[in-house]
Amino acid sequence: MKLLLLSTSYPPVLGGLQTVAQQVAQHMHQHGHAVQVLTMRYPRHLPPYELCDGIPIARWLMLRPNLPDLERGRLAVWLASCLYYGLTLRRLAHLMETFQPQTVNFHFPTHLTHFVLWLRRRYTFRLVVSLHGHDVLGDSARTAYERRQFRQLLEQADAVTACSADLLKRAIACVPSIAARAAVHYNGVDLTRFADATSFEHPRPYALYVGRLDINKGLDLLIEAFAQAAERAPELDLLLAGEGALRSTLTERLAVLGLSDRVHLLGQIAPQGIPRLLNGAQFVVLPSRQETFGIAAIEAMAAGKAVLATRVGGLPEVLPVPPNQLVEPEVESLRQALCLWLGDLEAVRQAGELNRIHARRFDLKYTLQQYEKTLLGELQ
Repeated sequence: MKLLLLSTSYPPVLGGLQTVAQQVAQHMHQHGHAVQVLTMRYPRHLPPYELCDGIPIARWLMLRPNLPDLERGRLAVWLASCLYYGLTLRRLAHLMETFQPQTVNFHFPTHLTHFVLWLRRRYTFRLVVSLHGHDVLGDSARTAYERRQFRQLLEQADAVTACSADLLKRAIACVPSIAARAAVHYNGVDLTRFADATSFEHPRPYALYVGRLDINKGLDLLIEAFAQAAERAPELDLLLAGEGALRSTLTERLAVLGLSDRVHLLGQIAPQGIPRLLNGAQFVVLPSRQETFGIAAIEAMAAGKAVLATRVGGLPEVLPVPPNQLVEPEVESLRQALCLWLGDLEAVRQAGELNRIHARRFDLKYTLQQYEKTLLGELQ
C-alpha cells in the first residue's frame, strides 16, 4: 500500500502528536508499505526535503489567504499566503499524480484541512483522519469557515481515529455521522525502554511531574497543594520536567511559597532520559485541568510507578484505581490525595509495581498494529 501521512507537525519537533505520527510512519514503512510524509515547514530552519530512516519527508509552507489575517493587520502574512497558495496546490497535485497514494492519513486536522478537502474533490483515496486533542477541543476558537471545513472533513472521512474514548465522544458530538466508522486507538509506549532500572540522580526522594508547563496541565494547582501537604514528608522534593509558557510564573510563585529548594524545574528532558527520571520517583503526579490522553501516565505505569492524576479527559480510561488515585482538578482534592500518599511512601512505591501489568495493554507494537489495520481498511 502507498500511504501519504499528512501531519500539521512532525519530528524533530517534539510533542505527542509528532511522536505518534512518526511511529505510524515508521511502522508502516517497516511492514513493507510505501510511505511519504508531508508536513508544515516549521520551524523554518528545517530542511524542505529529508530522507529519515528510509522515509521521505517533505516540509512545505502550506498557506492560504485568510481574511482574519487582514483584519488583524497581518498584511505580510496575507500576501505570502496569496503567493504560496497556488504553489501549494500545484505541488499537491504533482505529489498525488506521481506518488498515487491509496490512503491519506491526516493527523491533527487544523490548518491543513482546506488542502485535504481540495484533494478529496479531485482524487480517489481512502481518507483516515486521526484526532489528537486540541483539533477537537479547540473547535470554539475556529472561524465559522474553519468549523464548517472541519465538519466536512469528518463527514467525508472513510475512518476516524481518536486517542481516547473521551475525545471520540466529543468528536461524535460535533459530527454524529462518524460514529459507525470511528475507533479509539490509544497511543502506545515502547515497553522495552523501561527494562533498564537505572535511576535519575537526585540527592533526596522525589515525586515527579512530566509534561508541558502550561495552564491546562494544572501545575499551579499542584504547587499550591504541595505547599499545604509538604510538611507530611519533609524529606520529599517535587521535580517538574518540561518547558512552557508557565515557567516564569511558577518560579515566582515557588519563591513566594518558600518552596524553591524543594520544587525543582528541570526543563525539557530528552525522551531517552524519561525512564531514568521515572525510575527514581516515589510516585508521579498529573494535575491536568484538561488531558486528551496522557502518555506520561502510561510511561509512569510502564516504570512501575503509582500515579496521582485528575479525573479529566482520557486519564480515567487508562489509570486503574487502585493502585492509582483520581481526583478533581482543584487544590483541596490534590492536597488530600498528596497527604494520603505522603503518609506512607513505601506502600505507595510497592503498590505502583502493579502498574507494569496494566501498561501492557498500551504496548506500542499492539497499538500500531491497530493503526495499520485501520489504514488498510481491515478494522472499522
